[in-house]
Amino acid sequence: MNSALADQLEAAVIALASHGALKDRLATAYSNHLGDIDVQELPLEVQQDFTELSKAMHAARALPGDNVVRASVRKFSNEEAQRSAALIVRIYGLEMQNQNSTLRSPARIGAPSRGNTALAALLALEGGGSGGARNKHASGA
Repeated sequence: MNSALADQLEAAVIALASHGALKDRLATAYSNHLGDIDVQELPLEVQQDFTELSKAMHAARALPGDNVVRASVRKFSNEEAQRSAALIVRIYGLEMQNQNSTLRSPARIGAPSRGNTALAALLALEGGGSGGARNKHASGA
């Protein structure tokens, strides 16, 4: 059991669930909580996906005063940002399943992952409830 990993993943999901534009939340979640994760600590079924996410998070060149993760996320399409956020939520769900598997009955082990789809959809929404931020981003696309 790796509670430090679980704490990092939980903090990333909380950052994703905060207010603001999805790309900003995604960059914050990765930079502040996921950038130093050893991929070998993650559940095997998401290690390749996380490796690809990490490469994508370091794909752009940062301008002065910026960082590479923010520069890379800015270049993501909205769909790429949504998939990335959903992957982070999925990894968190899998880690929680792994951590709790000895404490839970087999019938309940799959319960958290069923909610991940709905949570990922909520995280994909831009802004914190005001349509102004979403409309401003949509008109610039």
